[in-house]
Amino acid sequence: MYLSRVEINPRRRDTIKALSSPEVIHAAVMSSFPTIGREGGDRILWRIDELGPSTYILVQSSGKPDFTHIIEQFGWPDSEQQGETQDYTDFLFNIREGDVRNFKLRANPTRSIMEEKSSGKRGKVCQHITAEQQLKWLFEKSEKCGFTLDSSETGAQIVKREDLRFKNKNNNISITAVSYEGTLKVNNADKFIQSVKNGIGRAKAYGCGMLIVSRAIE
Repeated sequence: MYLSRVEINPRRRDTIKALSSPEVIHAAVMSSFPTIGREGGDRILWRIDELGPSTYILVQSSGKPDFTHIIEQFGWPDSEQQGETQDYTDFLFNIREGDVRNFKLRANPTRSIMEEKSSGKRGKVCQHITAEQQLKWLFEKSEKCGFTLDSSETGAQIVKREDLRFKNKNNNISITAVSYEGTLKVNNADKFIQSVKNGIGRAKAYGCGMLIVSRAIE
């Protein structure tokens, strides 16, 4: 597993347009893995990450990316800019039950509405709208994903909410992206590692689902 990032120039016209359309960023991220179509089997997660004045595309993958295309399209191609990649494997598989870690998660909280309770089929997928619903969604997800959250504000809080509307081919897409931060406790290491590897929730192709955790807190 690798965790990579590449800085993008938020003042470029192409970058400004792309930041409002996750479909464009998704296509650029996928172009960083030229063999993915032939080899398959790689869960690629990405998100936009802001650190101070800098804006990055953060990518988690099983193979190393080549960010040449992203730099040419959204970065500073004349500056010999390069991305950064770190091997994430040892960090990931050293996660243990009982670990307490700070986390960041950008997710798409949704629910399924059953059209007929007797049918047993999943109904229409709807976005959670209120902050209360969105926090409850994360607390419920945590139990299935191998970690627990403290009920206090340090357990989890919403730091940003975005309603995104864009086109995917001929379809109009609407998602709610919610950025969470807080502190979690690992209660099932195997489930937790799979949650980090595979992401949490829907809209993973559109910059949601990546769970970023710190080193264990002593």
